[in-house]
Amino acid sequence: MEYVAAAIALVLIGLFFTISRRKRIPVALRPRIRKLIAHVETVQDPSKKILEADKVLHEAFKARGTQESLGNCLKRFGSKLPNEQSVWNAHKLRNRIAHEPMMTVSEKDAKTAVETLLKAARSLL
Repeated sequence: MEYVAAAIALVLIGLFFTISRRKRIPVALRPRIRKLIAHVETVQDPSKKILEADKVLHEAFKARGTQESLGNCLKRFGSKLPNEQSVWNAHKLRNRIAHEPMMTVSEKDAKTAVETLLKAARSLL
């Protein structure tokens, strides 16, 4: 009987630590991230809007204490986001915009990418 109680206690402790390990943005930094999100929504140019939304997600990860590139953050923590593959696709689109001089983006693709990146950023709040 003692072994059963000990086993249950260990399972509960493990569950507690698993749930509590989800690191969120500290409360003091959340208004800054929300302000950045609001800024993105004012940007008119679709390409610039994607670049800015990508920066917001990166800033959200940095606010959690991660100082890596956004790509590395996504490799390490992407599975904790509600839309991992969509975030990767949006980040890849951002990279194309940043590195291909003549890259143009449709309003529809920009809207999808921005919504995806901001949803991921909000999930870290």
